[in-house]
Amino acid sequence: MKSFLGLAVAPFVTAYHCPGSSSTVHASCKVSVTANAPCDKVMAEMKARVDGQSTGQWHDPHNNGTYSLTGSSGQDSLDFQRVTGNKKYTDKLLFDFTDTGNQCEISGCSESQVFSVADFSTNYCNMRMLYCGSVDGCKPVKFDFTMQETQVEPSLGAGHNPADCLKVAQASNSFMAATPTQCPPEGFDTVEDFDLAKFISKRWYIQQQMAVNYLPASQNRCVYAEYQLREKSFWGYDVSVHNHAEEVAAPHKVHDSGKTLCAKVVDKSRGKLEVAPCFLPTALAGPYWVLDYSEEEGYALISGGAPKESGADGCKTGTGTNGAGLWIFTRQQKRDEALVQKVRSIAKSKGFDLSVLNDVDQSDCTETVALAI
Repeated sequence: MKSFLGLAVAPFVTAYHCPGSSSTVHASCKVSVTANAPCDKVMAEMKARVDGQSTGQWHDPHNNGTYSLTGSSGQDSLDFQRVTGNKKYTDKLLFDFTDTGNQCEISGCSESQVFSVADFSTNYCNMRMLYCGSVDGCKPVKFDFTMQETQVEPSLGAGHNPADCLKVAQASNSFMAATPTQCPPEGFDTVEDFDLAKFISKRWYIQQQMAVNYLPASQNRCVYAEYQLREKSFWGYDVSVHNHAEEVAAPHKVHDSGKTLCAKVVDKSRGKLEVAPCFLPTALAGPYWVLDYSEEEGYALISGGAPKESGADGCKTGTGTNGAGLWIFTRQQKRDEALVQKVRSIAKSKGFDLSVLNDVDQSDCTETVALAI
């Protein structure tokens, strides 16, 4: 890395290098950042995040874009490109790195490659998502360091709001799929090659859920679910189900299903089950569908069947007992906002109305031992 140890008393002057764009008018952003780590670790962390997309170690919290390392104009620079989550737009990024003692000075530039003015902070987020740390709400892969953005220069009309980087753009934004015109959306389906054994191996914590008849919003506290294979029952149930929830209002009354719920596997490879009280015949059970699931990233998206009703901004299930509900599961009880936003974007891409989802408070929960079900 370039060293400025001998000039430590001199102010650092940023020299921006930009990747260029094929469009004369385009959105862009430049940043100057001081990272509290050597440049080799900063560069290694950026590469690890990009590489981590293929292994499940990392995902882009900003609308699930896809990064790739396109080259380097020198040992002190990195060139990337990022394709938006809907695969429609490509931005190019260029970073230069200079060691200053135990810190690294980063100068970065991101440019859209098509005609654009307003970018909803996209070019800024393109860069920030590669150097932000855990204190900023990001998820490092190899090295976690703090940083200070000393200068941010968006082009006219472009944004630079850090909060935009950890949330999914609204449907009115061109980066998101349009609201479906039919419910359920054409081609709607569940996960493929589902591994039931792995899915039920550990407890799931609910981070967001839709209010339904048997689980109103007043019980959105310390909600979790756990499952266990069982001998096929008289009615044909294969899985024991244990749900737990608490009242939001003190004294936080507990609502626990105990050993009363069971599930029948309908389509194992596609994650389709049916759930009901164990004493009821399976003909009266309601759908429980796994729409998306990653054990490596620790999330699952669950619905009470296909979303057949039209909502304010997409499709939704009913709110009764059967054919109702939408849930975001995570393996970790502590909320990972970036991961929650990723699963929300998956739900949106499947045509769901996200306005039905409410947060679940997973803080200050009493640790409970798994119930033998």
